[in-house]
Amino acid sequence: MSLADLGVSESDELVYRFFLRNPGSSAEGVAPAVVRRLLDLRLLEFNPDGNLTATAPHTAMERLIERRLGEVGGELRRVTAAMPALLAEHAAGGPIEHVERIEGMDQTQERIWKMSEGAEEILAMHPVRQNVVPAIRERTLTDLRKGIRHRTIVHRSTLDDPDVAAYFLEIHRAGDRHRVVDEPIQRLVIMDRETAFVPIRPDNPTYGALMIRQPGIVVTLIDLFEQTWRRATDLEPDDADPTPLERRVLELLDRVGKDEVAARAMGVSVRTFRGYVADLMGRLCAASRFQIGTRAKERGWL
Repeated sequence: MSLADLGVSESDELVYRFFLRNPGSSAEGVAPAVVRRLLDLRLLEFNPDGNLTATAPHTAMERLIERRLGEVGGELRRVTAAMPALLAEHAAGGPIEHVERIEGMDQTQERIWKMSEGAEEILAMHPVRQNVVPAIRERTLTDLRKGIRHRTIVHRSTLDDPDVAAYFLEIHRAGDRHRVVDEPIQRLVIMDRETAFVPIRPDNPTYGALMIRQPGIVVTLIDLFEQTWRRATDLEPDDADPTPLERRVLELLDRVGKDEVAARAMGVSVRTFRGYVADLMGRLCAASRFQIGTRAKERGWL
């Protein structure tokens, strides 16, 4: 079997197979660029002694499939990015404004809340520490009870405040999946992969925001979020118990064959249910729905 369909060149595959057949071999004579590519693909790793070693085949396949699924997802988003704008222009009977300036933080928050009322998915990044606002807390918990899917990336410095850390943990466990990064990030909110909000001035959000509907920009911001998400770490350790929402999704995946039936059982749309499944795949590092069940059982979640 060739790994070409999973993004590995023939020459790189030969090097991987060499290390697989010859554990402990030196990289002498192997082009450094090839070694770097295989390390990036996580087909080669350094063992505790500092020597290169080949990743086990089943783990290598899982990693390549996960990477390819991410690439395919990005390609599909780019292909379909123009559809929302076309539908909006059709409904409006003419061109719509692709970038709108919203003055002030209060007006920005009001617009975000208004748009979230009919949303199915909200992606967000928070770079700096913020106060816990009771109205935002209640609104977020209400969104989660309605089945709106949230994913949030926060900078580690935001957890320095115990009240903020407790708040993030509360809504994380309620279903707003949080991941933490140490690298610099920018403030960002994306609604249903169609509309993005970014600050007018990144250093001062009180100036307001730009609401962006231009498909090319939105898709680029989505890719930025997804790449950051993959590098981030979960707010809770991987061995933390599943949330009630995750447990319900696992039960339905285990006994219901169709997404439509499972979505009706949860009282959410099919798109939202599939989003829950995608979140579980990410948390369990599963490359397929079958692997979700296998890894959930390994952890005692089922």
